[in-house]
Amino acid sequence: MNSFVSCMRPPSMLVAALLLCAGSASAAGPWDPARAEALAGWSWAAPLVFDLPGAYLQVRRFRAPMAPADAARRLTRAGESRFDRLQFSGAMLSLSGLHEGRHWLAQLRPADDGGGSTIGLLSSLGPGPRREAGFDPAALAPPGARPVLRASSRMAGGAGSLASYLCPGPYPRVAAAVLRALLDRRWRPVAAADEASGSAAGRAPSAAGEWTRPDGARLTVHLHPRADAVALTFWHRTKESS
Repeated sequence: MNSFVSCMRPPSMLVAALLLCAGSASAAGPWDPARAEALAGWSWAAPLVFDLPGAYLQVRRFRAPMAPADAARRLTRAGESRFDRLQFSGAMLSLSGLHEGRHWLAQLRPADDGGGSTIGLLSSLGPGPRREAGFDPAALAPPGARPVLRASSRMAGGAGSLASYLCPGPYPRVAAAVLRALLDRRWRPVAAADEASGSAAGRAPSAAGEWTRPDGARLTVHLHPRADAVALTFWHRTKESS
């Protein structure tokens, strides 16, 4: 991945893309801007792909050797009819549009180095099948838990899943129920640091934290108390590298 990718600010456009509604199915595969002749000389990071409920989201970071306005003209021309809306927000320029059932969104801003180039993020959202990672978060949530969010991602090291619930009841009761479910399904706490220091022996595991299974899967569990409920979040990875 190019060095410019790591220094970009968190992409606010990703949130906007998640709020778009998926249209009808597209007859062809997603357009690949990295192969567009009009965008020759642009630097593209590897695409990130996310499976949402009933939708498929792809995100790509890029850098263009020109100002945002010029980059927007090039991107609009290369995308043919994919972009038909333009919006400015300070130094940020946004392009959006709908093409063959897929929503397209791009944000462009001047590079921080002041060299007259542009850095940006391009996303497309359309209908697609969900690829699960063989993980059922509902089996770990306590009775009465209300689903809040569920998404999955496809990465080089394997698939990952994110699921959040709002669980009624006090923190100790919710945490105890989650802990029992984890242990019953062969999840074991990751305590490498404690084991190295010799302080893990005899310590009761906590539901919140890192968990692993014999097949190498990893699970991060977060519990945050609210006024009359507990926010529960699972982040599951098929491999630690994911």
